[in-house]
Amino acid sequence: MHLYNAWLPPPVAEQTKREAESFASVVSSVKALYRRDDPDSVYATIKWISVIDFVIKIGAETLAASPILMAVLVSHWYGFSFVESHYDLNLDKISCADRGRLGHNAYIVLQIFIKAKSEVSLEDVGAVVELGLELFNISQNKLYVQVRWGNMLVRLLNKYRKKLSLKVPWRPLYDTLIHTHFTRNTGPEGWRLRQRHFETVNSLVRSCRKFFPPGSAFEIWSEFRFRLENPWHNSSFEGSGFVRLFLPTNLDNKDFFSNDWIKECLELWDSIPNCQFWNSQWTAVIARVIKNYEFIDWECYIPTLFSRYLNMFEVPVANGSGSYPFSVDVPRNTRFLFSNRTITPAKAIAKSVVYLLRPGSSAQKHFEKLVDLLEQYYHPSNGGRWTYSLERFLLHLVVTFQKRLQRQQQNTHHARKSELYLGSSERTSFVNVVLKLIDRGQYSKNEHLSETVAAATSILSYVDPSSVLPFLASRFRMALETMTATHQLKTAVMSVAFAGRSLFLTSLSTSTVKSVDLDGGDDLYVELLMISLSNALAGMDANDPPKTLATMQLIGSIFSNIAALDDNSDELSMPMVCFSEWLDEFLCRLFSLLQHLEPSSVLNEGLNSSATSGTFLVEEGPYYYCMLEILLGRLSKSLYNQALKKISKFVRTNILPGAIAEVGLLCCACVQTNPEEAVVHLVEPVLLSAISSLEGTPVTGFGGRGITDASVSTKVFCLYAGPALLRYKDQLKEAIVSAFDSPSWKVNVAGDHLLRSLLGSLILYYPIDQYRCVLRHPAASALEEWISTKDYSDNVPVAGPKWHVPTNEEVQFANELLNLHFQSALDDLLKLCQTKIHSDPGSEKEHLKVTLLRIESTLQGVLSCLPDFRPSSLSEMMKDPGHTPFLIAGATGSTVGSTELREKAAEIVHEACKYLLKEKSDDSILLILIIRIMDALGNYGSLEFDEWSNHRQAWKLESAAIIEPPINFIVSSHSKGKRRPRWALVDKAYMHGTWRSSQSSYHLFRTTGDFSPSDHVVLLMDDLLNLSLHSYETVRLLAGKSLLKMIKRWPSLISKCVLSLTENLRSPSSPEYAVLGSCAVLSTQTVLKHLTTDQKAFSSFLLGILSSSHHESLKAQKAINELFVKYNIHFAGVSKSILKTMDNHKEGSDFADLVSQIGSLSFDSTRLHWRYNLMANRVLLLLAMASRNDPNFSSKILSETTGHFLKNLKSQLPQTRILAISALNTLLKESPYKMSVEDQPVSSGNSQGNAKSSLEAALSEIFQEEGFFNETLNSLSHVHIITDTDSSSSRGNHGNSSFQSLADKSITRFYFDFSASWPRTPSWISLLGIDTFYSNFARIFKRLIQECGMPVILALKSTLEEFVNAKERSKQCVAAEALAGVLHSDVDGLLGVWESWIMVQLQNIILTPSVESTPEWAACIRYAVTGKGKYGTKVPLLRQQILNCLATPLPPTVTTTVVAKRYAFLSAALIEISPQKMPLPEIQLHITLLDELLHDMCHSSAQVSMSLLA
Repeated sequence: MHLYNAWLPPPVAEQTKREAESFASVVSSVKALYRRDDPDSVYATIKWISVIDFVIKIGAETLAASPILMAVLVSHWYGFSFVESHYDLNLDKISCADRGRLGHNAYIVLQIFIKAKSEVSLEDVGAVVELGLELFNISQNKLYVQVRWGNMLVRLLNKYRKKLSLKVPWRPLYDTLIHTHFTRNTGPEGWRLRQRHFETVNSLVRSCRKFFPPGSAFEIWSEFRFRLENPWHNSSFEGSGFVRLFLPTNLDNKDFFSNDWIKECLELWDSIPNCQFWNSQWTAVIARVIKNYEFIDWECYIPTLFSRYLNMFEVPVANGSGSYPFSVDVPRNTRFLFSNRTITPAKAIAKSVVYLLRPGSSAQKHFEKLVDLLEQYYHPSNGGRWTYSLERFLLHLVVTFQKRLQRQQQNTHHARKSELYLGSSERTSFVNVVLKLIDRGQYSKNEHLSETVAAATSILSYVDPSSVLPFLASRFRMALETMTATHQLKTAVMSVAFAGRSLFLTSLSTSTVKSVDLDGGDDLYVELLMISLSNALAGMDANDPPKTLATMQLIGSIFSNIAALDDNSDELSMPMVCFSEWLDEFLCRLFSLLQHLEPSSVLNEGLNSSATSGTFLVEEGPYYYCMLEILLGRLSKSLYNQALKKISKFVRTNILPGAIAEVGLLCCACVQTNPEEAVVHLVEPVLLSAISSLEGTPVTGFGGRGITDASVSTKVFCLYAGPALLRYKDQLKEAIVSAFDSPSWKVNVAGDHLLRSLLGSLILYYPIDQYRCVLRHPAASALEEWISTKDYSDNVPVAGPKWHVPTNEEVQFANELLNLHFQSALDDLLKLCQTKIHSDPGSEKEHLKVTLLRIESTLQGVLSCLPDFRPSSLSEMMKDPGHTPFLIAGATGSTVGSTELREKAAEIVHEACKYLLKEKSDDSILLILIIRIMDALGNYGSLEFDEWSNHRQAWKLESAAIIEPPINFIVSSHSKGKRRPRWALVDKAYMHGTWRSSQSSYHLFRTTGDFSPSDHVVLLMDDLLNLSLHSYETVRLLAGKSLLKMIKRWPSLISKCVLSLTENLRSPSSPEYAVLGSCAVLSTQTVLKHLTTDQKAFSSFLLGILSSSHHESLKAQKAINELFVKYNIHFAGVSKSILKTMDNHKEGSDFADLVSQIGSLSFDSTRLHWRYNLMANRVLLLLAMASRNDPNFSSKILSETTGHFLKNLKSQLPQTRILAISALNTLLKESPYKMSVEDQPVSSGNSQGNAKSSLEAALSEIFQEEGFFNETLNSLSHVHIITDTDSSSSRGNHGNSSFQSLADKSITRFYFDFSASWPRTPSWISLLGIDTFYSNFARIFKRLIQECGMPVILALKSTLEEFVNAKERSKQCVAAEALAGVLHSDVDGLLGVWESWIMVQLQNIILTPSVESTPEWAACIRYAVTGKGKYGTKVPLLRQQILNCLATPLPPTVTTTVVAKRYAFLSAALIEISPQKMPLPEIQLHITLLDELLHDMCHSSAQVSMSLLA
């Protein structure tokens, strides 16, 4: 069992015993739901994933489940009746409809279980992994399924990688990657889903590499080796990326790796210089081999490796820029696909360096040389863009070195490897070298570098304290003495804080490795701690936040180590420090700091004018409160009483409106440490003082003089007193009632916080004595022993926290408060809404505001201790209260109130909402209050989840000061994981329990369709839906957020919301704010995901957007446009349930009607605004793409859609033309007229028999219309916007986009357009610098020809001849693209038209003296000769004919311009030819051209000479 689960509150820990059977039951259910004869049954497994992920996260211990209990649990989840005598529950007998509905829950359930932290049954884990891999591999074209199962598998494999024994073949994963992302298989999915899919597959491959079977490395290398042969081809970059991704370095494949392979890799690495992408791939591969295969002798390769590592750090030399002067560019798609950032691969370099270090190796000397050259760039005055890479290098050096030492300690029994182990001398040498970098970077102006230096110093201080600690002491003294660089003190203080534990262990431990080189011995460390502790007091300065926070971090670090603070103790040998005196001075400094604080933001009288002042102490990290808790928790009883008296006096005698929250946190820390004493000396005086102050104020005056705010607000934070507060029941109730009766809003809010804090203190579970030391260090009794969660064992339990478990008296008091401030307030609220009590609107508003505040504060205080609504169930068994479904244990505290009370509140709040919207719709404070109440009522557990989420963000700031690394050579004590103070782990366990309570019931009713939300939830949902359309933006946002949480838990409510919201888009009378609110809710991922399975919501959503052009507001139009863009980005296809509504060849079906309606909106003649025309066309394309793989899909719809986009090529709307290009490149897939490699060029005839495309008839009718291609090419020429100053190459795939916004681009293009990988050679090879040749234009002509054959070329001939000879450059551009598509089409009959007219046209183009269009025609030729196939190695049909035409000598009378143009064309053609794959005719052509070039080297024309050099 995980430590966090072992430390749960006793009532929750007892319930976790029921979780044992849950895991095995769910695994069995998932197995039963998947049927190999039904590929679509994979959808039936999705929803269980979240539940498995949840259970693994919370740490449920999974045991063997009895068959009866398994059946009971499954029947509970499914809602079926259960008969004990039939416990086997044959799921095969469930109907297909029920199977799909119930099994769809699999994803969520599995996702919950996988997040558990305890030892689960390996058999069950193995079963889930094997089933998951099978489901993943068979789910081709089901991207969403693969994403969810892939992420699940990654979690499982990473968590149990050392325990699982399985073999995973690599080929299916590679096939999935190629099929989805590297072939002409652009699906309908939006780029976000496709991006997630690619990231998931990459992560899954990395997780599975460890399990690749023997021989996989040889197979993978053989698969990709040939791609690496030609460094001037883009396939080499892809090949290196695949090698890095797939090549395993596990024990099963160690026989593959040898010295010969290393040499081959280094030669390949050297083939492309100055390319950071190339370097990154090979560095990563080599680093993994160095780490995992210690038998390889690297000595002869070390100089080469370190030279390359140095070259990869792009730092400036002299006046250089620090970057490669002639860097090799990599295609954007390739850079995105494979793990690469345009920075130095610091992690891989650091890994290589660390694992190359061996006793007697030269790696240490080369490492020293590398550091000597780099250390100057760590200096504060030498910062730049390279600083980040250097900072990462330092961090990974230290972290990797620590991991290697930890690995070494765990494998000490392997005597064979002892010669590779790093001894004391090797550790010292490494540390001394790294200290050079630390010395230079310690005071860097870059905050990340200075923090990394401090963290690195902390880690290394445990490795070699004799080298690091003297260095640390000297730098700290230097920082204290400096007068010109006071900022150094902050960094020095932080460094001492991070190394505090190592300083203590070195000074106080009885088993410390003593230093013989240090003058003064260990006393120097003691003195350093005393000096730092004394100077820490002066460091608390309200005018210097960074130094103040660093000081508090230091104090927290020091006292987290000390077991107890007492002047009478002899254990802690710090004679120069008297803790009682130091404590007095500390409190004086702290009080002074609080008195001089100023809020960072101006306070107002709104809802947020409560007890939060917003100074840097609470806004910039948790250091302030943590310091107070740690310090007060470690004080002896006498010192605590001393501090408590001073704090009590300060609180009672000072009014600090600028530091209300800070003083409140100080009081809270006192109460949490010792509730009994703090209640008497702190809470009671403040409470009585507040009551006394409130006695002089009017209780119904609404505008009286009020009172001093601070005395009430301070006690707000006096939490966690528990039973100690019971003696003050009457006073507390009086104070709360008086605060709510006050006319001052600040006092009302203070009463609100007091009420919620009091309720939480009474009924919640929370740890007691969290900061008290219970385990002392065995080598230094004055210090606390820190704990690692990985060292925890059930056999050797660690003393867990003491929990506050509410007593009956506390629960009774809480119920009294509930009656007083919840039930009573609800009655008051109903009376206010039904009866006109106040004649003055202002008085009514104040009464409503305070009443709503009382209700909200009560709900915030009880959290989920107030029972949830009862969902409606279709199962008779579930209607029995005795049969409550169980999935996961979790509770915030003891139960108070009842479900009926929550239901009553929902009904009254519903009435109040209607009243406020009718009478007080312009009062945002009242509306926000009622939204908060509805959120707390309807979203059970969400308050706990928000608390956990906020606290989790604070964990990210967890300081290295409270982390002891696994390797500790100071006391020779090593552990399996990082050690932390017990208080920090108790804090994590507490928040773990909070998260459990937020999830314990959340998934119970989501995972099956047998439950529907309570009628009261529906009421609240309707109110939130109305409020989400309010005229005030703040109200809309808050209501929308709460509504989203509600419908996410109850997906059955989404459809109703969508239908209502889309009606606002359709209606011309809808105001602007209603449109904005509707778009905000509809654009959430929860709604967008639901659209894929709900036909009515899907149709209503699409038609609602496309019918909303009548809204004239700019804000409304912008919101609608952003909604559609987001839908387009997140589009996940159309589910089978929607497609099933369409019968084959039935035009009257729902889906066919939807396509027809959208198609009618997509024509230019509709006079629809061009953006809505564009949206309609995009939707039409998405529907066609989503449904074409369905076997019942009508080919008529697809052919009509494709024909529609073919017509759109001549559209008058530029954006529509661009979209038509993308659409045709996607829809034209069959290519029946394309010749295969085996086909021999014959004179005529279809080489593939009578096979015809299903689209051919519809397309032929269109392109054979008179003037079609003339109009089309003329329209496409308008896309080529050519200016005299145009200097950027657009040789990509999408045409000039100067007229396109980012939103338009996301609609007209496909993010993953990997079929548009032209040019095949690196784009840095530029011939003429500028061109406007768009390869995707050329591709549609090529695919149209391959789809319909020679009739396309014949119809295109006359128009092409006209445009080739046109004077306008834009027309020549589109002519070049069309001709390129013709030349590269490789259809039967192409050779004939080449001989008849295409060759003549190409010769005319060469001989034309005009040079303006030379770049486009050069690109045309380059496209025409580009290799075909996945790797670009297959020779196009006309390549040799084109080369022969270009090689034909020119007439002697041509101008030098024509000569230069011909050489430019030849250069363009030769670039795309791979030397390794040239047939004999191409070799002979090269020889002939070389002779010609040598002859013309002395040509008199400079223009020709430059062409020759190109």
